[in-house]
Amino acid sequence: MRKRHWNDRKNRPCPECGKRLTYTRKDSFDRAVGNNSVCKSCAQMDRRVTMETLDKMKQPKTYEHKRKISHSVRKWWIDKKQEDIRHGITKV
Repeated sequence: MRKRHWNDRKNRPCPECGKRLTYTRKDSFDRAVGNNSVCKSCAQMDRRVTMETLDKMKQPKTYEHKRKISHSVRKWWIDKKQEDIRHGITKV
C-alpha cells in the first residue's frame, strides 16, 4: 500500500496563542481543525486553582477525616472479599 503525502497539512496555528501545532497523522489533524482545538498550554489556562483552594489543600487532615478514609478503605476490602467468596475465588 502506498503512503499518501500531505506535506502542507501537518502544521497549523493554535487559535488562542498562535503557537505552531504539528501533527503526524492526517486524521488527528482533521479532527483538530474540525473541533478548532487549542494547544495544551492554552487548554490548561481554564484549570487555574485559586489561592484559597491551594491553602485548603495544604491543611493537614483532621482526625475525623482520617477515620472516614480508613473506614471507607476497610469497607472496600470487606466488600471485595465477600464478592470473591461469592464467585468462588479462594486465596492461598
